[in-house]
Amino acid sequence: DERSRKQVLAQIKKDREAKAAERRSEPIPAAATAPPVSTIPAAPQKNYDECRLQLRLPSGQPLVNSFKAEDTLGDVVAFIREQHSELESFSLMTSFPRKNYQTSEYTLSLKSLGLCPSSVLIVSKQGPV
Repeated sequence: DERSRKQVLAQIKKDREAKAAERRSEPIPAAATAPPVSTIPAAPQKNYDECRLQLRLPSGQPLVNSFKAEDTLGDVVAFIREQHSELESFSLMTSFPRKNYQTSEYTLSLKSLGLCPSSVLIVSKQGPV
């Protein structure tokens, strides 16, 4: 801690000297300038072949499973029905960004829906229709 405190105080001193030199229109000594901050290039987009989903059941219980990225939302629905047959009618949604999935989207892949590499889906009970 003492070492980092000294470094901060030294940086403050250099900054003050640089400001004073700037006001006097004198060239700033090379030692007083901070080294340039390197910019980190953006990481290349990764291609995920697996999708880990945490399904929040109406009871609040989490159900976690890994699916292939090319599996459809319909495969997830089938998995939920397999594991919890007491759920007769339900819908799926994400909390952030907030999105309710329609049955027409059940044919789309998890990857195309932006659920890879991992997401949380909320399973909401629906009343009998």
